[in-house]
Amino acid sequence: MFMHDRKPTLDDIARLVSVTTGPLDPAGAYRALDEIVAQRYGHKLFTLFRFIEKDMEIERLHSSNLDAYPLLGRKKKQDTVWGETVLDRGEVLISRNRDDIRNNFTDFATIFDLGIGGMINVPLIWNGSVIGSVNISHDEGRFTAADSGYLKMLAGIVAPVVAATFRPA
Repeated sequence: MFMHDRKPTLDDIARLVSVTTGPLDPAGAYRALDEIVAQRYGHKLFTLFRFIEKDMEIERLHSSNLDAYPLLGRKKKQDTVWGETVLDRGEVLISRNRDDIRNNFTDFATIFDLGIGGMINVPLIWNGSVIGSVNISHDEGRFTAADSGYLKMLAGIVAPVVAATFRPA
């Protein structure tokens, strides 16, 4: 039995809307989303990427574990199930167990070292285009299709903040 409610409250949504509609504060918005997800779903790792489609690169903008997954600039998008599903098609990807993770990610050994057995990856969509991904990792069997709608809503609230990071300062 899981100890988390798994449904964001109106207070959670109001908090996220408040931080994303105030003065631009990407780190604050990502941290708020991380905290809400941790409270409602729990996680062993939470990361957020932006996708620079013209260069076919991804850039990690937030990580709950900077030792294992630091913010190191851009890297080329690899041909993985994750990239094809989340970035190319804009669909949620649920890895229910270690076999799914092994099939979906090239860095599965690092993922397993963190005790992760399942994850859900949610596309960040803005103006009809995938601009990134929210990635939530936990135990095997932790995430189901029922989680997708709520997480897509939360990701959608943060998407304008990620979109703003593409604009010149």
